[in-house]
Amino acid sequence: MVDRAEDSDTDDTGPHPPVTKADIEEALLPLAEQMISLFPNLQRDLIQAKMEDHEDVEYLASCIMKAGALGLTVLLLLVFFGITEGNATLYWYAIILGPVLFGFGVFTLAKRPRIKAKKRTRLLEKELPYALRHVLIEVDAGVSLYRAMVSVTDGYGEASEEFNKIVSEINAGKSEVEALEDSILRNPSQQYRRALWQIINSIKSGADVSETLSSLVDTIMEQQILSVEEYGKELNPYTLMYMMIAIIMPSLGVTFLMILSTFTGMDLSNTIFYGILIFLVLFQVLFINLVESKRPLVKG
Repeated sequence: MVDRAEDSDTDDTGPHPPVTKADIEEALLPLAEQMISLFPNLQRDLIQAKMEDHEDVEYLASCIMKAGALGLTVLLLLVFFGITEGNATLYWYAIILGPVLFGFGVFTLAKRPRIKAKKRTRLLEKELPYALRHVLIEVDAGVSLYRAMVSVTDGYGEASEEFNKIVSEINAGKSEVEALEDSILRNPSQQYRRALWQIINSIKSGADVSETLSSLVDTIMEQQILSVEEYGKELNPYTLMYMMIAIIMPSLGVTFLMILSTFTGMDLSNTIFYGILIFLVLFQVLFINLVESKRPLVKG
């Protein structure tokens, strides 16, 4: 009896395993289930972003953990500097910024799959007309649609990856129609979804698939040309905005400040010029990112 008691005491007081990231995420699952209604399309976004190995609630719990770590870190840093500097104002900053950064972090991380899905859409639509044209050439040569899809499983980037999945599912026992429909459900590109729906309708109705493919290629190429033309038109106001903010305003602003300091005796410190320089650098970085995000991905 004594030995059993000693063994029991040893088990109770033994070292506990360290808390892992998975343990924290599991503890946050109830909170994630309460917040999941704020992100009704999260599961769809995860699938379309090729992150289907995550469940929406589990992914949201991970976002809450990361955002909580960010908010807590900022809060503790501000409290630490408030203590060391003897500045009570930093305590109020900590109380405000901690929760704000937590909320901002959760929403930003939860939207990451949608952003990733949009990036995937652009890459897919860049290669889609060329992959479909390859399929069209194969079908016109008398090759079956299945063999034609096998021929484009490499060399067309994101489009090849989608066709590779379709071929793999057909090899696993699905019909062509079922594999194409599943590809539509997991894909964010409207161009791709419309193209596959038309192919499916042609298969079901017994129509000539080559005619459908020819029409699809022509339509998608026309859309890409229009997107390039629209992008060119959008650049005009962007160019005007850049000239106003990055060239004219700084030049006239510095000249005005120098004239004003001459008549008023105002001291122009280096801080003002450094501030203008930092603003110009940040503006140009943001402007380049804006223009780059608007540029249509068209294969040359």
